[in-house]
Amino acid sequence: MNKLIPLSILLGLSLPVLAAPTLVSEQVRQEGKLGIPYQMYRLDNGLTVILAPDKSDPLVHLDVTYHVGSSRETVGKSGFAHFFEHMMFQGSKHVGDQEHMRIINEAGGEMNGTTNKDRTNYFETVPANQLEKVLWLEADRMGFLLDAVSQKKFEIQRATVKNERAQRIDNQPYGLLSEKVGEALYPRTHPYSWQPIGYVEDLDRVDVNDLKQFFLRWYGPNNATLTLGGDFDTKQALAWIEQYFGPIPRGPEVAEPTPKPAVLPETRYVTLEDKVHLPLLYISYPTVSLGDPQEPALDIFADVLGGSASSMLYQSLVKTGKAIEVGASHSCEELACTLAVYAYPNPAVDGSLKTLKGEVDKVIGEFAQRGIKPADLEKAISSYRASAIWGLDSIEGKVSQLAMGQVLTRDPNYVFKNLDAISQVNAQQVKAAYDKFIANRHSVVLSVVPKGKTQWQAGTPNFT
Repeated sequence: MNKLIPLSILLGLSLPVLAAPTLVSEQVRQEGKLGIPYQMYRLDNGLTVILAPDKSDPLVHLDVTYHVGSSRETVGKSGFAHFFEHMMFQGSKHVGDQEHMRIINEAGGEMNGTTNKDRTNYFETVPANQLEKVLWLEADRMGFLLDAVSQKKFEIQRATVKNERAQRIDNQPYGLLSEKVGEALYPRTHPYSWQPIGYVEDLDRVDVNDLKQFFLRWYGPNNATLTLGGDFDTKQALAWIEQYFGPIPRGPEVAEPTPKPAVLPETRYVTLEDKVHLPLLYISYPTVSLGDPQEPALDIFADVLGGSASSMLYQSLVKTGKAIEVGASHSCEELACTLAVYAYPNPAVDGSLKTLKGEVDKVIGEFAQRGIKPADLEKAISSYRASAIWGLDSIEGKVSQLAMGQVLTRDPNYVFKNLDAISQVNAQQVKAAYDKFIANRHSVVLSVVPKGKTQWQAGTPNFT
């Protein structure tokens, strides 16, 4: 395997000897307690490194997460983070075009990347004896990507992203739902008001130099977390990480983002005419932000309202034939959270979303008297606990949770602390959260109706 050429040789510089990685924190296995043993280090250039050895399978899973998503973008320049997700697979200075994927596949592994509003991650799962190779590859595209970015690659990926948007958003039934809701929930200057894939007009406007500046601003080691899990020797892995990532210079300093939950001055009605056969009612209530003390109570309320077949919405609307599908969930992101309710009407009874919204509002209002029962709490807590544990049944799952916790909450243990918080929620806390964020509160009400069927909308549109 080719070795990553040291930065000092490439630049013709005599760099100082790098200090050993600093141990920041560690967690050991505790009998009878949920947790993932790990050690967290920090390199001189600011790179955060989390090592979680796991000898259960002869595999390693590497995740490099950059604390940059669409929330780091600005008005008129949407879609940059997602664009770079594509560009990071197009080769770097010492790796040829499209070669990252080929090298990993030939090593018997698999790789991919994802972008959301708050972070972008790149990850590989390979046989344990291929660890050095994947560390070299990730370091090369962190430190030497821009050397390989060309106008031709830029144009190819711009066309690819626009095509992806057409397939997944513009031409997909209900595909514009998240975009329309985000635009109505947040002010135009709020980064959650646009989706990670961005707007076509912004993609058309951007040039390759805009993209390079975005990379230089956000993709430095001091804005990244490298998380490694699986069958490896800790001392050797740390030596390779220091060798390949240590010489990469840190980028500009990055301030922690400030939570910005949505605040609605009124209930906003939006109608989307789409190529659908079945209308959809979607209601979104703004709540808190990730890690807020009231988040667990809102999670419990969402589960009781519409999280399962025993929920209030399902029993009142699906069991009675008024709707064919309903649900509720509390979704939290770094800057803001929302509690969403959706329902598809039963067209054999009444296809009107106005009628359906009246039924949904009635069920939500009934919670004021019904409240939370002990069985509700037990079921919801068990459901969240099971979901979290099932998410840890693979090395990839463990690494993903550690990385997410560190990047978004500065705590690799976030998933377990959140579980503890949920298990301690009481009925009074759920009722208080309901009163503060849901009962008689403003929301965004989106009606998705078949083209030409605006008479089915839940309300007259009052927001553009």
